[in-house]
Amino acid sequence: MHEIETKVLEVNVEEIKRTLKSLGAKEIQNTRLIVDWYCPKGIKMDEHPWYLRIRTTSDGKNEVSWKSLPKITGNTRHSDEVNINVSDALLTKVLFENIGLENYAHQEKDRVSFVLNDWNFDLDQYPDMPAYLEIEGKSHEHVQEAIKLLNLENLESIGEGERILIEKKYKLDWYDMRF
Repeated sequence: MHEIETKVLEVNVEEIKRTLKSLGAKEIQNTRLIVDWYCPKGIKMDEHPWYLRIRTTSDGKNEVSWKSLPKITGNTRHSDEVNINVSDALLTKVLFENIGLENYAHQEKDRVSFVLNDWNFDLDQYPDMPAYLEIEGKSHEHVQEAIKLLNLENLESIGEGERILIEKKYKLDWYDMRF
């Protein structure tokens, strides 16, 4: 699977929900996500060969995701991604630790997700920072089309990952974000 996405920063959550619903988008998820990140022991943050996470929803669903290092095109991020549902997040964590991986970061965030045509929209809210809208589409141009459709052209949008956004823009500790 290939992921192409952007983050539109500091959005008005209720306004975005109303707009998406008025366009016929379907809400598919409203949850708190718990995310734990893993890497080989001893690897420095800027030397990661890939990204690996365990994500758990507030209703108990668990998913392991592997992501390639991204390529940034304008305000979109392009990366390969593999997602696998797992029944037990705690056992998965034990497995990862036993094969030499370490848990280097933990986040919690609230997410409301919508689908419309070929777009995925995730409204994300981390503790102590403004909400943003992640837009995923088929191409850079497709993502830009969604930004225009939602009249968000005047808001800042970035292709960088959450860690860069959280650390550089909001000066928060991405490695430990909890409600």
